[in-house]
Parts: sequence; C-alpha cells; structure tokens
Amino acid sequence: MLKLLIVDDEVYAVEGLRSGVPWSSLGFGDVFEAYNIQDAEDILRRNIVDLVICDIEMPGGDGFELLEWIREYQPDLITLFLTCHADFHYAQRAIQLGCQDYLLKPVDFEEVSAKVRKIAAMIAAEREWKSAQEKAEAFWERKKPLLVERFWQDVLSSRISPTAGPLDAALREYAVPFDRKTMEVWPILISVEQWTQPLSERDEELMEYAVRKVAEEIVLDDGLGCTVQDGSNANAIFIYSRKNGKMNIDTLASRCENFIMYCRNHFYCKVSCYIGESVPLERLKPVYEALLKMEYDNISKSHAVHLYKPGAQSPEQLNAVDLSDWPALIEQGEKDTLRSRIHRSLSELKYEGGRADTLTIYYHSVLQTIYAVLHKRGKTVQEVFAGALPLVQSSSPKSISQMEEWAYRVTDITIRYVQGEEDTIVRKVKLYIQSHLDDRIERAELAELVRLNPAYLSRLFKKETGESLTDYIQAEKMKLSRELLRGSVKPISEIALIAGYGNLSYFSKAFKKQFGVSPMAYRKNRT
Repeated sequence: MLKLLIVDDEVYAVEGLRSGVPWSSLGFGDVFEAYNIQDAEDILRRNIVDLVICDIEMPGGDGFELLEWIREYQPDLITLFLTCHADFHYAQRAIQLGCQDYLLKPVDFEEVSAKVRKIAAMIAAEREWKSAQEKAEAFWERKKPLLVERFWQDVLSSRISPTAGPLDAALREYAVPFDRKTMEVWPILISVEQWTQPLSERDEELMEYAVRKVAEEIVLDDGLGCTVQDGSNANAIFIYSRKNGKMNIDTLASRCENFIMYCRNHFYCKVSCYIGESVPLERLKPVYEALLKMEYDNISKSHAVHLYKPGAQSPEQLNAVDLSDWPALIEQGEKDTLRSRIHRSLSELKYEGGRADTLTIYYHSVLQTIYAVLHKRGKTVQEVFAGALPLVQSSSPKSISQMEEWAYRVTDITIRYVQGEEDTIVRKVKLYIQSHLDDRIERAELAELVRLNPAYLSRLFKKETGESLTDYIQAEKMKLSRELLRGSVKPISEIALIAGYGNLSYFSKAFKKQFGVSPMAYRKNRT
C-alpha cells in the first residue's frame, strides 16, 4: 500500500481531506498529518512517503519551501499543492519545482480522488519500469551461453572458414546444437532504433540484453535457435530450421510484429526486424550482410518488419564472385588483409582458367562493393575519387595482372576516405550537440544530420569515442549546468530548462548522479 502526507495549518482542512477522500480504495494505507513545514520534514525523514498534499500559504514557512526541501532530499517524492489563489505564477513556480499538479481551495473531494487515482497509476507504472530494469539486471547477471554466441560471431567475421570441414569442427568445439546436414539458418536482424526513456550506457546494455531474451521467447517460440550480438554490437536472431521444413515467412513476420509491439510497450524502445531467408550455414554471411545493408539504407520506415529480397540484393550474374566480407574490411581499414584477398581470388581465377567475361564480373562486383560502402555515407564515387575518376569510369582491365593493380588502387582510396570520413561524422555530431545543449537532442535528429541510420550511427560513435551517444549528451548537458551554477545567478529551475530538462526533479537526480552533489548544494559550496 502507498503512504500519504497531508500538510496544512488548518486542522479542519486536514480532517476534511482525510475523511472526505476514500484513500484505502485509491491504494493508500497510511495517512500522515502535519500542520507546519517543520513537522512535515520530520515525518518525511522518519517514513517512506509516496505522495505529499500540501497547502501553499502557511505561517512559519510556505509550501514552496517544503517543495524545495523535498527536491533536495527526496527528489522522487510526488507532490500535489493546494492554494486559494488562481494565479498562473503560483502554478508556474510549482511546476518548475517539480510539483505534479495543484488544486484550488476549497477542494472538491471527487476532483482530488480523480487526480490521486492518476498519480497512483503513475506510481504503479514507474514501479513496473523499475521492475523491468531489475529483471533486465537479473538477465544480465545470469551466465550467458558464451560458446554459442562466440561461434556465430566467428562465422559472421569469417574467423571460421565457410566450408564443411572447419564448420563441422567448430560446431563440435563450441557445442552448438546445430546439425549442418539436416538444418539451415534463418537470420533475423534486430535493429534497436530509439530508446523512448533516457538511459545510461550501462542501462542500454542491460535493456538490449533483455530485448534479445524476449526475442527468444516471442520469435523463436520454443523452437531451435538463439539470439546473439555480433562483433559490431548489432543484435540478431538465428533460427535453426529443418531442411524442407514447414517454417512459414508469414508466421515469422507475425511473431516479429508481436515482438516489436512488446518492446514498445514494456521496454520503452522502438525496434525493427529485418527477416532474411533460410539458407545453409555456408551461405549465412552474405545473407546477414545483406540484412545489415538494408538496415543502413533504411532512413524512412522504422518500427516495422522488413523482408529480404534476394533478387534485389544480389543480382544473379554476380553470384560467381563472393566479396561479402570486403565492406567490413574496408570499414575496419584492413588494407593488408584486403590485398591478400584480392591476390588470392585473382590467383584462383588464373588457376581455373578464368575467361574475359569472368574478369568483367569480378570488375563489376568490386565496383558494386565500393558503391555500397560509399552509399552508406551518402557519397558518390565522383566525390571520393575526384582526380582518379578514370579508375571507376573507364572500361574494365583486360588481364588478371591489370585487374589486381586496379583493385589495389580503388580499395586503397576507399579505405583512406572511410577512415577520414568516420572521424568527420563524429566531429560533426559533437559540434551539433555542443550548439544545441539547451534543446532535447534525439538520436534520430543526429542521424538525419549525417544521413545515417540511427542504429548504425550509435555503433559508429561508440566505436570511435568509446562512449555511447546517450552518455555523451548527458555528460555535456551536466557540464553546461555546472558552469551556469558556478558562474551565474540564474535560478536552478531556469538552469534546468536551459540544459534541456523540463522537470527539475529529474535534473536534480541527474546532476547528483554525475557530480555526487545536488545542484543547490553545489551552488552553496561555490559561493
């Protein structure tokens, strides 16, 4: 049951509220009384109270003083004010100090009941949110299936060769319950696009872990498979489907839609699902890379299910050349590894007696890879290659040796551009954040600024800075607030608004978490 404190210097007003409102039916078991500010503070020190109903005008200290004390020492406490003045400035100041609502005297008991009922529901929702976080913490602390997750990460990063011998050996070594002879893999990419509640980096990790666990329950639905986080922090579901089985794409899409709605309602986040196709384990990586590309390219339709279209992703005439791991090598700056791949693939063509048309297919496959990498960054080959345009506009090389030299040059130029461009994107995002610290900064807004998918931007920012976007924005807002507290005489409520916090209570909690002291105490110590 909840606990209530009524504060008013008029005895009859307190007794009227106590007897005129059905507190027990609203969920309140204990009702405390105080007739001045000092007694109210004493009660709050000795008891855990969920709601304070307080008169504003009282002798020996008004209700605003009590509210300031509450915001300092019990910032989570919800308050409801009573006043005889229908003056906007009273309401404005109460709201700035974190008051939930206010009522005019003489109070209407039915109106009080209605407002308190909403407050009780809000407290219940907040406790449900905290309960979800605690469950996520419990998920995180349990022992994860590390070997299985490591196997899939190694497959996706090509640390395990996609051929029968190495795959079978790795399946046994990692104890993965997958039979390559009778099973195929159906990949689904989970894109966490936006958190609708402010979370720290640690909280995001916990909630993403909980999201993956819920995906196992809803999407796998007691079937064989697992959820993993790949080497770039993307989340995925791998369904182990029987060859020639009855798994239906419509069934999968329906499960994914239910999963998306569950995440929105219970985990305060928007997600999309990119559903691939059931393929042999040897062909998983190209399909998974295609899903990642779909995610990168999607900047318009969020919170939805997207289906993989093989014909649109991989033209049939290019299937003879597998360059699926090249984008990752380019983005990671693996110049030597990429050169080794080029040399080996062209040596194989030479050994197999490759014809001119095979060389042409190779040429267009390399170009398509370059276009895809640059397209993710909103760039064209004309912008990136500048004076080296003949490299991508002239006819294809006519011999294997010429092709090898050409491939080295175009991939070197692309790698140099990508490495510099990632740094430019992060600097542009940081500059924008610095100039908009007094606004509410959304991840989708930053992604639109640099023309990237929100989930991809978050991973890029974390990769380049070692810090999540959410934590960086939070830290910069707190730095601004600290400077204003130290160098100005602005009210704390106004500083909270300048820093982008409409709620003084949340601002006070965030500031204390960052610097170990409340805003009011920090200002006092600096004077």
